[in-house]
Amino acid sequence: MSHPPALPWGCMRPLGLLLLLGLAVAAPVLRLSGEVEGPLVLTTPGLVVEGEGAVLRGKEGHTLSLLAPGIRVKGLKVVGAGPEEDFFEPHAAIYLKGCEACLLEGVEVEGAPTAVRVEDSPRARVRGLKARGMGPSPGVLVYRSPEAVVEASALTGYMDAVYVEYSPGMRIQGNLLEKNGRYGFHVMFSWEARVEANLSRENAVGNAVMHGAANLVAKNQLLDHKTPIGYGLLVQDERETRVEGNLILGNTLGLVLLDAKGVAVRANRFLENGTALRITRERGENAAEVGGNAFLGNLYDLLVDDPEAKARVVGNAYDRAPGLPVPHLPTSSFALLLARQPELSLFALSPGVVLWESAEAQVPGLRLLSLVDPEPRPLPKETKPSPAPLLLSFLGGLLWWRWRR
Repeated sequence: MSHPPALPWGCMRPLGLLLLLGLAVAAPVLRLSGEVEGPLVLTTPGLVVEGEGAVLRGKEGHTLSLLAPGIRVKGLKVVGAGPEEDFFEPHAAIYLKGCEACLLEGVEVEGAPTAVRVEDSPRARVRGLKARGMGPSPGVLVYRSPEAVVEASALTGYMDAVYVEYSPGMRIQGNLLEKNGRYGFHVMFSWEARVEANLSRENAVGNAVMHGAANLVAKNQLLDHKTPIGYGLLVQDERETRVEGNLILGNTLGLVLLDAKGVAVRANRFLENGTALRITRERGENAAEVGGNAFLGNLYDLLVDDPEAKARVVGNAYDRAPGLPVPHLPTSSFALLLARQPELSLFALSPGVVLWESAEAQVPGLRLLSLVDPEPRPLPKETKPSPAPLLLSFLGGLLWWRWRR
């Protein structure tokens, strides 16, 4: 039998070295099973924790601490943590510190003030987390962790489902964030963050992106924030941020721009909100481009409580727009008056006000011409739900905005 020619040792030596190197760098594995008592502190870089079917329980401090780069935890259930509920420094079921490029995947959390706390851990990733909160702490807290990711997770019952500070390039995507005590997602002091394809609904206040720049909020469903201070999204003190392709439905206030400069609002659907888009000012200035959106079934499409706001409104579709190719005014002088005298919202649907707004839409007041959409597209009118609940929430929202100022 013939044999292939033998390779000279000079050729085999690199292959042997590569094989030995591969064995040397194989990731260490920790397999957990059954009930495990915490706290557990892991400091081995690249450690893989296989926890499918295991339950890690803790009562003091952080139940599981990951303190080295590259650690991966899969399929573990963590129950309990210490009692500290401070919003910014809570005890967590899982705590990441200096855990660059770590991964939590398919983890479940119960009975802890915070599910996951991430600090100084660039590119850390939380995927497929299921967690139910207990009160005043965030579900996932991310602090100074550039390019961290929270995705495909379900969080409910926290103060904020996902709270982010000082984390440029952060991504929040594909999550279910519902029935939390304040916000679904809350991004602060960050830039170039991407908040995409989340379903955020029935949170006590709504969602917020604040004090940052060049962020993107896109393709989310922001639904049913109907409390008096409820809004689908608050964009506050942001620069060059984009709000694109979102469904904003059933909120007291759909989108609020507060001291937001250079914000682009494009291709969103505003459906059945009290006020679809509100532009207001506290200390700064507003400049927005509003184009390619659809406004359908809202009590008010646009309310501007900032006489110096710079808004370019063009190419949107409205159920109130005339069928003729003529400019359309998506607000009214009565809507502007409501921003200053919110108690007048009780008359918002009265025959006299409806007639006033209808006439004004055909002949806009000169002082409102800057808000006229020169290229409106008509939308077919649909049967609207009873306006009473939204009207009451709308009144409460206006009173709250007036009070906070």
